[in-house]
Amino acid sequence: MTTKQIAEKLTSLLKEGKFDEVYDTLFDQEKVKHIEPQSPYFSDIKGVKAIKEKDEIMRGNIAEFHSMEVGEAITSKDFIALPYKASFTLKDGNKAELDEIILYQVENGKIILEQFFY
Repeated sequence: MTTKQIAEKLTSLLKEGKFDEVYDTLFDQEKVKHIEPQSPYFSDIKGVKAIKEKDEIMRGNIAEFHSMEVGEAITSKDFIALPYKASFTLKDGNKAELDEIILYQVENGKIILEQFFY
């Protein structure tokens, strides 16, 4: 798949909330890195298994999900930039609003990097 084809599939799956399918079909299972420098807990992890574990921990802290918006992807030869917004209430009662850009790097038809900017 080309970077543009991956971006189209990625955007479609994210809009449908099919995160596991994104990880299982578009990510390089071992090589992919997740970089989120603002997070004290998940700043730099590697591999789909670790990313899924991170997502499970995150979901476990959410009491109610209000909205999610995935914007249109911008692509270059090997990169995808994707706007992402979400609103939810945490189990501690605090409301959280995400407004971020996710940068993906593609190599040999698979995503090898996802980095969050917010």
